[in-house]
Amino acid sequence: MSERKRIYYSFKTIEAYQAVGEELRQIIEKDTGSEAWICNRALPPTCYPPPMTEGAIEELKKLDGVVVGYIDDD
Repeated sequence: MSERKRIYYSFKTIEAYQAVGEELRQIIEKDTGSEAWICNRALPPTCYPPPMTEGAIEELKKLDGVVVGYIDDD
């Protein structure tokens, strides 16, 4: 099993959120098996999905307008 990493993600603009939000959600659901995770209520939101594989994280990074950051476990 691949090592999973904790991340957060957001969007550069509300338009990016509207354009790729559903595709992003599908990538996370497929990788984690989870249908719900923590997000704030801002527009665009910042969200904290369950730990993900590096391959799925790279897929998120390729989406236009998505900002991905790693959360240190220290």
